[in-house]
Amino acid sequence: MEEQEEMGAHGKASFIGQKIGEAFEGVVIDFVKAYLEEAHSDYEILSPEEGRKLLTLEMLGGLQRQLDTAVALKDSDDPVALLEAKWLKDARHWNDKGAWILQLREIKKKHATIRGAVAVLAGYWKTGVGVWLQSEGGVKMIMVATDDEVYGTLQEPVNEHLKGSAFHLDAKEMRKRFPPQHINNFYRLMVSLEESGQLRRIAETWLDFDRQDENGAPVKGADLIKHAIDELLEPLPDTPKIQHFEISLQLDTGNVIHEKFDDLEDLLEFICEHSGDPAKILERITPKKGPKQLALTQLKD
Repeated sequence: MEEQEEMGAHGKASFIGQKIGEAFEGVVIDFVKAYLEEAHSDYEILSPEEGRKLLTLEMLGGLQRQLDTAVALKDSDDPVALLEAKWLKDARHWNDKGAWILQLREIKKKHATIRGAVAVLAGYWKTGVGVWLQSEGGVKMIMVATDDEVYGTLQEPVNEHLKGSAFHLDAKEMRKRFPPQHINNFYRLMVSLEESGQLRRIAETWLDFDRQDENGAPVKGADLIKHAIDELLEPLPDTPKIQHFEISLQLDTGNVIHEKFDDLEDLLEFICEHSGDPAKILERITPKKGPKQLALTQLKD
C-alpha cells in the first residue's frame, strides 16, 4: 500500500482507469459464461477459469494474439466466436484499443471455424466507431455504457468517501485529466472499492443502461450482448453460400494489390488480367503524378 501511495498523479490516474477496465471486462466475461449455460449449453468459454491469463490464438504468419474471450463447442478447442470487452477513458487511447479490436479480423482468417467477433464497449467511444469496426473489421460493436453513465454509478461512493467535499465526476473533464486536487482521494476510494468487492457490484450495473436495438426499440445493454451471442451461435445452414471474394496479390516488389468481389466471374477476370500482364500490375503500383488524392477520414464525435 505504501508503494501505491508513492505513485504520482499520472500513475494513480492510470490505476483508476485500469481498475474500471478490469471490473468491466470481468463482468462481461462472467455474463457471457452465464448466458451460454442458460441458452447455449453446448458451448463454453475457452479462457482460463482463474486469474487474468488471456487466451492466445494464432494469426496468419504465425503471430499470436491474446484475447479476453473465445467461445467454442464443448470438447473442442476450435473457436467459434470471439469477444473483446474494452473500457475507454479518453480519445488518446482510441487508436490503440480500436486497432486491437480490429486484430480480431486477422485471427478470423487463420481459424475458419470462427463465425464472427463482438466488441462490448464502455466509456468514451466515438460516434460512428461501430460502423467503422463492422465495415473494416467485421466486428460488431455493442456500446453498453458511456463514460458519463459509468462515472454516474461511482458518484455516490465518491460522495460518501469525501464526506461532503464537492467532487462531481464530470465525464468531459475526466477525459482530459482527473482533477488533481481529488486524485489522491479518488485513488484511495478505488482501492477500497476493489478490495471490498463493491466495484465489481457497481460494474454489474453497467450492462443495465437503456440502449436501442437496430430497429430503435428500447433495450438493455445486456440484451444486446445476448442477441449478438444468439446470432453468432445459430446452427450452420446445410448449404452455406459465399458472400463475397477477397484476393491479395503479394508482389516481389513489396507491393500488395487487394480487391474484393461479389461476382466470381469478376474475380477470375481480375486474376487472369494481372497474372498474365505485368504492364497491368505496373499500372496499379506506379505512383501517379498530380494533385494528391489521398484523403484521411476521421470519425467525428
